[in-house]
Amino acid sequence: MQISKNLVYGTHGRTWYTDESNNIAFSFYIETKCSISQLNGLTIEIANIIIKTFRILYKIELDLKSPNDIVLKNKKIGGILTETKLKGSSVQYIVIGIGINTNKENFIPQIENIATSIKKEFNIIIDNTKIIKKFCELFEKEVIERSIV
Repeated sequence: MQISKNLVYGTHGRTWYTDESNNIAFSFYIETKCSISQLNGLTIEIANIIIKTFRILYKIELDLKSPNDIVLKNKKIGGILTETKLKGSSVQYIVIGIGINTNKENFIPQIENIATSIKKEFNIIIDNTKIIKKFCELFEKEVIERSIV
């Protein structure tokens, strides 16, 4: 994901509208020497970790729209992008971008029927730092420690 003001660029050059102070939009970089086949299903696994994070911390059930969208009531709440750099058949690095509508209350007319946020649906304020910390903890345990990446 590339952030520019309130726009984050998502899959196929689509725009992800975010809010710099109320939502989660972050990327992280992992150096690796794994084969591309070891990354099969990684985006779905990341989505499931995000879903698990909200279940653990807030008892909220979100759904996966495979392969990279987090949804609630058929509206998009978040998304995941993964990009890799290959050298031959070996992956040199992975960049994982995550965007989640947590505390956003108002959506522009172009997306108000297809997007929502946790705040809008449950009327609670999400601690974004707590979500990111728990996500990273679970990601490390469930992905990194199993040597998938």
